[in-house]
Formats: sequence, structure tokens, C-alpha cells
Amino acid sequence: MDEQTKSERILALAQQMGVLRPKDLAPFDIQAEYLRRLCDRGQLKKLGRGSYVPATRRVSFPLSLALVARAVPHGVICLNSALAFHRLGEPNAREIAVAIERRAARPRLDFPALRIARLGGASFTEGVEEHVIEHVTVRIYRLEKTLADLFKFRNKIGPHIAVDALRAAMQAGRVDLDAVRHYAQLGRVERVMKPYVDALAAPY
Repeated sequence: MDEQTKSERILALAQQMGVLRPKDLAPFDIQAEYLRRLCDRGQLKKLGRGSYVPATRRVSFPLSLALVARAVPHGVICLNSALAFHRLGEPNAREIAVAIERRAARPRLDFPALRIARLGGASFTEGVEEHVIEHVTVRIYRLEKTLADLFKFRNKIGPHIAVDALRAAMQAGRVDLDAVRHYAQLGRVERVMKPYVDALAAPY
């Protein structure tokens, strides 16, 4: 495979995969050096440690979700970032919240910045949805699990964010109350959330 063919294959992969990592080239026996050459030519753009995208791709919240999903394949988008994905929070392309297993090594990523939440057991594995974003399969907690996690980490992110998110979600009729109670119990925040859930669910 000559240099031009290798470059064409890399550019096709970048379009197909959304976010390209050096390890993606191994099955094609293409050295990572070609990624740098394509960046120098302005055909690829490097975003953070080991993440490459087509040069025309602009930085956006969806792209940041895809970058994190490729760099932290066993992680799950959570907290403020999951809330923004569910259209109940402000998207921040420069910082993404991701949950990892309690004993997992902290992932390293230059861009976007990572807000790490450590969870264990069913609290980590339950409530995960998969969405294809920028051609990348991204694992994200469902809305009800996200609401419970916001209360679980309320001392770090601010209790008003958790309460406001719960209010907005319930007023929009977008939550399954049984699911909210299940994830609240799973996250050991059932007693904290119950007064808010009961008050918001009560008929006028």
C-alpha cells in the first residue's frame, strides 16, 4: 500500500468512525506517523491525546461526547453532561462528566477536560443507554438514573442543580417515577429525593 493509498484509507476511516485513534490503523498495517502527516497537510485535526477527526469537523458538545466515548470506552456519560444530552441542561463541550468503575484507573485526556464520577456495582452498570453520536456509539445514563446521580453527587456539583433538573424533568412529564425511585434507592439517595419527588408529583 503506497503513501497515497494509506492517506486515503485514513481519511475514509476518519469519516466513517467519526473519531480516529492510532490503534484503529493497526488492522491495516498503517503507522501512526501518517496521522501527523495528514494533520500537517490540514486534512485531519488532532483533538486531545490520540484523537483525530476530519479537519472540517468543528468542536461541539456532540463531538466532545464522541471523543470521550472513544478514549474511555468503558465509561458512561453522566451528571451535567448526561443532563445536557437529555436537553435539560446547558451543554459544555470543554468539560464532560464521565462515570468509571470505582477501582478503574483515571483516564487521561487533554480535550475535553474530564469530570470523573466513580461508581460501583449496579450503581455503575444499570441505567446505561447507547446512542450513536458523530458515528460513535456513546454510553449515556438514562434520564432517571442521571437525576438520581445528580442528588448523589450534589455536594460536588451543587444541590440546586439536582433539584432544578428534577423539577424540569417532572414538569415536562419526561420521567418514570418508579424508575426514579429505583435509581434513587440504588444510589442510596432515596430519603434525600423523596420529599422533592412527592412534592412535585402531588396534584395541585
